[in-house]
Amino acid sequence: MEEKYEDFVGIYDESVPLELCDEFVKNYEEAKKNSTILDLTKINATQIQDQQTPIVKRDEVAVVTPLTSTIYPRPPVNAYFELLQKCFMRYVERYSITFSGLIYNDIFKIHKVRKSEGFHAWHYERASGEVLDRMLAYMTYLEVPKRGGETEFLHQSLRVDPVVGRTLIWPAGFTHMHRGNPPLDGEKMYITGWFTVGKLPMNEEGSK
Repeated sequence: MEEKYEDFVGIYDESVPLELCDEFVKNYEEAKKNSTILDLTKINATQIQDQQTPIVKRDEVAVVTPLTSTIYPRPPVNAYFELLQKCFMRYVERYSITFSGLIYNDIFKIHKVRKSEGFHAWHYERASGEVLDRMLAYMTYLEVPKRGGETEFLHQSLRVDPVVGRTLIWPAGFTHMHRGNPPLDGEKMYITGWFTVGKLPMNEEGSK
């Protein structure tokens, strides 16, 4: 695995084998065929609803919880999480990050983006009170277009080209506003999710 860092954006090439990426793509298409992908435009069994307007965001999204997913078998999901963990450990080592609480990573999303689609609005991953527990964001490209589809970071003046097997990790805060540029020739599929932190209850002495 090759790694480089640009303004707190970790870029990890060959972090996920091509065969595993292909397996995720194949399983997604099979799940879509079998109608086991949830409709996120309305409340569903996951209690997750994507309320973004089509002008701001347009793509297909599947939420994956490793232990209960009907879309992906556990072996490829577990294999992916193990590989992602290696990227995470290199990131925290690079920036000497320490955290005394628990860090969770128990859910991710698959995005299928066709020509001209994508999340075009500048945004960051802690933009509402419901998601303040997000510490770091990540994504891995599973399928990439021939042209376009870059991940662009506003304040860093950085565009990252989509490459199959490439993983990105970056801070979830406002310093890393970003957007997905539309594919111009072909389609893009990627995994994205968050490393989240759990709040610890204050003891009586600490609450005084």
